[in-house]
Amino acid sequence: MKWLTFTRILLVALLLLAILCLNLEKDIFKATLYIRNRTRTYGLLDQKRTAERIQSERIATLKSYCRTNDTKTTEFPTRRRFIVNERYKLLYCQVFKTGSTTTLTILHNLEHNDRRNTHDMREQLNDLPFKRLNTYSDEEVRFRFETYTKLIIVRNPLERLVSAWEDKFSYAPSRFGYRKQYHSMLKTLLSNTSNTELGPFKLLPEGTDNRSYPIVPFPAFIKAVGTNRTEWQDPHWQLISDLCAPCQIDYDFIMHTETIAEDYQLFFRKAGIVGREYLIPEVRQRKGDRLFWDFYKEIPMEDLWQIKQKFKVDYDMFGYNFHDDIVRFFSR
Repeated sequence: MKWLTFTRILLVALLLLAILCLNLEKDIFKATLYIRNRTRTYGLLDQKRTAERIQSERIATLKSYCRTNDTKTTEFPTRRRFIVNERYKLLYCQVFKTGSTTTLTILHNLEHNDRRNTHDMREQLNDLPFKRLNTYSDEEVRFRFETYTKLIIVRNPLERLVSAWEDKFSYAPSRFGYRKQYHSMLKTLLSNTSNTELGPFKLLPEGTDNRSYPIVPFPAFIKAVGTNRTEWQDPHWQLISDLCAPCQIDYDFIMHTETIAEDYQLFFRKAGIVGREYLIPEVRQRKGDRLFWDFYKEIPMEDLWQIKQKFKVDYDMFGYNFHDDIVRFFSR
């Protein structure tokens, strides 16, 4: 009988211990979950604060440059360069080779409450064209500059030049006719270089208007862009400071192509765009370092210096650093 009583007491004790352990386990789980959620919350807050700090620094850098430099001679950009988004009251100064196609797709989807990819968006442009500032009256233009959220997207000058050359001279030159239009850039190299080979760049013929135009190799392109010859200038590699008049226009938000996905997350919050976050591009691994090495390793330092002098205003306005770029070359 005593043995049975002891057994019952032992079972009750074990049951109580099990209940205690179960409750303790639940408490530990709740505490762990709470800590994880708090950590995640603080992590997101830190990311937001970091993004906001970076954005503030970009605006401050631009304003500081404008205060200390004479920019009165800068021409005001053509109104057509500005895309207007009426649904969210946005003004975007379109700059080629800074992720502008991605941005146009986002703005078109925002304006028409849609979710089209770039190809489908372009298919709709005849029926649903972009609103551009040149279609507004002077009074309407003034109102939008004063009240709309104004966006500009910039890019490291050296990376932007690579992107322009690849797109216009290498990937699809026949579609754009850039080999024909700028074939005279070859003059910068042909004086002391073989007509059939320029370092690693072949002179590949392309038929246009029953004529063959050789590819403009990247070294020739860089030499040409570094000059001030008007026939070799083009909006796809023109200074952003000349295209969008950053000192004349009080931009509310500055994106960098290098961080465009992260920047869009903050921009959506600042512009009051809610529930459309699926339009924001995904964060992808950048190929900037590869571009730097693969393309600029063949460029003489004197040509790089010419580019640095040519794009000095863009470097200074938007917080890029030419010397950091050179370090990237030699760190490979």
